[in-house]
Amino acid sequence: MHSVKGHKTMKTIAKRFLEKIYLLEAIGTIDYFRCPSKRVAWGPFNGQPVRSALFRDIVANTQPRAIVETGTYLGNTTERLAETELPVYTIEANSYNFGFARARFRQKPNVTLLRGDSREILRGLLDGALCALCSSPIFFYLDAHWNEDLPLAEELEIVFRRCPAAVVMIDDFQVPFDPGYGYDDYGPRKALVFSYILPAVCNHRLGSFYPSKLSSSEGGTRRGCIVLAKDSVLISTLASLPLLRINEMKRCAVGG
Repeated sequence: MHSVKGHKTMKTIAKRFLEKIYLLEAIGTIDYFRCPSKRVAWGPFNGQPVRSALFRDIVANTQPRAIVETGTYLGNTTERLAETELPVYTIEANSYNFGFARARFRQKPNVTLLRGDSREILRGLLDGALCALCSSPIFFYLDAHWNEDLPLAEELEIVFRRCPAAVVMIDDFQVPFDPGYGYDDYGPRKALVFSYILPAVCNHRLGSFYPSKLSSSEGGTRRGCIVLAKDSVLISTLASLPLLRINEMKRCAVGG
């Protein structure tokens, strides 16, 4: 009797949870049409023109076969990614944001919107739909960090283990020589600083690059970023870009 009761209670809880998810998604879809100002907000790449130029340079010089974004939010940056006409896979966990973005990209055939945890979706993509491209350059824009659950370290492991030709840009990252660039800090061992990603950098022998332009030359919200690559040819290509500056501040120990 108690087990039947408990089963019914769990079903009721699950039903209410799903109803809440679908309600939030529906509200997001409605707001896409009801609040057109949300479609622009501060613009792609946090409204930063230099970052947008950097993205264009990276794509033009590394020639990725596809783009993967974690953290769609309302799709402002996704819109810019899609302008490349490359296949864009963008991942969003928040139901409201997913509903908004789904309405936004309903007529964009090169954009695939995926809902769920970025780590799980990345594994599925790189073992599935993008598996055949994993030996070719793929551009990853990692921006799924917005609360205490910080997936970035796991995202990097997933990406570089499966895709050695990846080029990764991480948003909201500290630029240590320029405090004018903002970055995310969620407490001890959860700040987007170089020490946080150092294990991945050492494990995969990654080259790392910061913006070469000072924050005073940037517009928008002036958030920092870092660009990573594993492939030696791609590292050399990134090193040749005027808008990037190689990170020589920290190195992995020999044999580390």
